[in-house]
Amino acid sequence: MEKAVCSKAAAFFLYIRMVDELSMVEKPIMIFLHGGGVSSWMWQEQIEMFKETYDCYIPDLVGHGTRANEQPFSMRESAREVISWIREHAQSRTVILVGFSLGAQIAVDVLSREPDIVDIAVINSALVMPLPWLYLMVRPILPLTYPLLKKDWFIQLQAEKLGIPSHAVEHYAADSKHLLKETLQTMFQENLHYKLPNTFQQAKARILITVGEKERGIMKRSAKKITNAHPKAVGVIVPAIGHTFTFEKKELFTEMVKCFVETRDLPAELKEIR
Repeated sequence: MEKAVCSKAAAFFLYIRMVDELSMVEKPIMIFLHGGGVSSWMWQEQIEMFKETYDCYIPDLVGHGTRANEQPFSMRESAREVISWIREHAQSRTVILVGFSLGAQIAVDVLSREPDIVDIAVINSALVMPLPWLYLMVRPILPLTYPLLKKDWFIQLQAEKLGIPSHAVEHYAADSKHLLKETLQTMFQENLHYKLPNTFQQAKARILITVGEKERGIMKRSAKKITNAHPKAVGVIVPAIGHTFTFEKKELFTEMVKCFVETRDLPAELKEIR
């Protein structure tokens, strides 16, 4: 009788362990891609909100954060890195990809290169309409302005402009001071030359595109272009904000992502792109 009880107990604990392992395997993956000139720290508050439900992954792109000394930066190679990571770790789990600015361009590239690899994507402030003339204007100025990125007063000014919370300014300052000139130049070049790939429309994911109401016209036109290019895309304008959604309205951002992932109505203050 005692042996039978022990056997049942062992079977029960084995069952519990198997359920735990199964739940870990089935936990959806959420990948966050940061913007240019910052790094994975920008997503820390979102991670705190999502980590109980999702297996969160926040990589530093080449040339940024912990990888500041790696060269050269490339959007194409960054997209390939993300694709490679998903292939290795997804194991049939749901994959949610969230990108901001430069990271949003990379997310678009991931969707365009591998149409079946992502299930849900959130694209925040992605420029997909090339501005080569602007790059030609900016290129000679970059070496002259680069030293400003190391100055505390300039860093503080930029942090305030971006709406970076006070507790994160230290991280922003470190990223700014460690950013290499070569990374800055390549980043600007690729950012201002990026064009929405024709293969984007083939992506199987549900896609949400956002742009700030106060962003430049080219950013709004880019958001509309992405929205119109994909049959499963929904585009929204975030009221009273510029290129700072993830920092200044993080609660709204988090709620929006939750609603979209869970196929619920988006927050009422967001205006749909027509």
